Amino acid sequence: KHHDTTEITHSAHLDWRTCTMDLLGDIGNADQLSSARAENAVLAAKVKELSFKVAELELQNQTLLAEVEIYRAEAGGARPPKTAGTEGADGGDDDETTAEEYIVSGNGVFPSDPAATLENLHNISNPLCCTLHPNDSLLATGGADSHLVVTEWGAALSPSADAAKKAVDQAARISCNAPVICTAFAQANRGMSLPILAAGCMDGSVQLARYGRDVGGVEGRMGAQALVVSSTNNAIKHGKYVRCMEWAPSSPILASAAADGTVYLNKIKSMDEDTGSVEIETVQTLHLSGAVESLCFVDDHTLCAYVRGTPHLSYFDLNDGCKPSKLCINSGGSSGGFEDHVSFTIMDMSPSPIGGGKFLAAATDNSRNIIFDSRTAKHVR
Repeated sequence: KHHDTTEITHSAHLDWRTCTMDLLGDIGNADQLSSARAENAVLAAKVKELSFKVAELELQNQTLLAEVEIYRAEAGGARPPKTAGTEGADGGDDDETTAEEYIVSGNGVFPSDPAATLENLHNISNPLCCTLHPNDSLLATGGADSHLVVTEWGAALSPSADAAKKAVDQAARISCNAPVICTAFAQANRGMSLPILAAGCMDGSVQLARYGRDVGGVEGRMGAQALVVSSTNNAIKHGKYVRCMEWAPSSPILASAAADGTVYLNKIKSMDEDTGSVEIETVQTLHLSGAVESLCFVDDHTLCAYVRGTPHLSYFDLNDGCKPSKLCINSGGSSGGFEDHVSFTIMDMSPSPIGGGKFLAAATDNSRNIIFDSRTAKHVR
């Protein structure tokens, strides 16, 4: 009996030690779990931080790729436009690459319903032209009321009922000498903003204006101020109405074209914000065979223009004294000379934003849009 009691006591002692060890084990497991959770939280924060860095690096990579394209174009890496007798010099592989870039159609998504309507932006007169700022923040319009209007159009998308009316009321207005039929914002000059806007008028004049916050005495709001050319001899004035204008992609050169066949290339040398004056330099004056309907810069030193009634695009190399060359638009750049007949007029055109202007998108007067290879004038789509 005494032996049995000793065994029972010993067994109880063993059970107490087991319970104590189990309790310590639970505490240890809980500590490990807490430690693991804390470590996971740290790792999650690190992953989030690295994800942001990856996104930032991807953005920087895209920016650098775009800069590389610009530098290639400036260094002559982009192939210049070919004349009519040099098509096919690069071989068939390049033509296949060009065609393959437009095999797959788009997703069919396009704007169809107005998000906002800016009523009476030019009072009771008709708007005649419009253009967006390169960063899409501003809308410039010209009207039959002889006014150039700069609007922060995004304010019209505010949920308030009178948002569109307020956007119209707060728009900056500049009076011009004649109805404004084309407008153009200066492009970014090597990353530096050039806050100048050009307006082409019915009387052949080109009005320059600066814009920005607090400009024109309007505090805290977008304003605009007409700029006076410091020398009347350099004032931009065509013989007939200005049909189209375009700024060079990364230099302060404005190309303006008119119905009299003239193309003026002018460079902004300086601007005095205190006096509201601007000094310009005439780079070149071109006299083409007829009314210039559209023009654009393929790159910073190559100007492309279309003259009504002609079957070709005219190219001018600014680095070589505006040396001209032509590409036929009827036969897609085939050799054998130009055809006399042309079945459409190019009313507007724009270079592809990526690839150094490899392609030109052209809108015509017969409900037909064409994508050209800018080097050969071949119809890609």
